[in-house]
Order: sequence, then C-alpha cells, then structure tokens
Amino acid sequence: MVVATLGNVIFEVYDGKIFTPKGISGSTGSDWATHDVVHGKTTREWIGPKAMKYSFEVLLRAQDGVPPRRTLDQLQAMAESNNAFWFVVGGQTVGKNPFVLTEISDEWGATLQDGRLIECTVSLTLEEYR
Repeated sequence: MVVATLGNVIFEVYDGKIFTPKGISGSTGSDWATHDVVHGKTTREWIGPKAMKYSFEVLLRAQDGVPPRRTLDQLQAMAESNNAFWFVVGGQTVGKNPFVLTEISDEWGATLQDGRLIECTVSLTLEEYR
C-alpha cells in the first residue's frame, strides 16, 4: 500500500517492505512589513504568504526491504538537484505547489564488518517551490 510519494520516491508498506515517513511536521504563515509612522504607532503591511515547509524522518533498514545505501544516495541526489517534486500523502498533494528538498541529514545506525550500511535514519526538509 502506497502511503506517500515525493517525486519518484514511493513510501509504502506491504509484505516484505516497510518504508514510511515518520513525524511529518509542517509550517506556513505570512510575511509582513513594518513601517514607522512619525508621532504614531508603526503600521503593518501584508506582503504575502510564506512558502510551506515540511520535515520528516525515514528509517532505511535492509531487514524491512529497503536498500539503505541506494535509497540514501537517491535522496541525496534529489537534495543536490535543481528539481521540484510533488509531495503526496494519502493520495492528496500537500499544498498547491511542488516542493524542493532543501536539506537532508543522515545518521548511520548499523554497518556490517565489510562496511555495508544496513540501517540509517534520514531527516528531510522540504520547502514549497513557487
């Protein structure tokens, strides 16, 4: 069952594979300018909406059917590219615009004697592209 997608990365759960986002958190708001007024209170002027921002983690574990090193390489390539990706959760797009992957960090949990990565936690930060 597909849980979410980010471009061509498919977060899914089925017999033999567990690859899902964890702790999705987002924010948005609006930008305001402040203007000083002589002998009066400052005034505020609405500039426009802020870009939406989301962050979440994914656990890459070989025992869950997810190849950690290959998946990490794919996510790092997305973060280093100049592409925007649609973020879809539960069959619905998040926001009205695609997102860029602005930051990725990884923490290697376990490697084998030969250095093969078998478990890794990856943190992703997305920002709306307009």
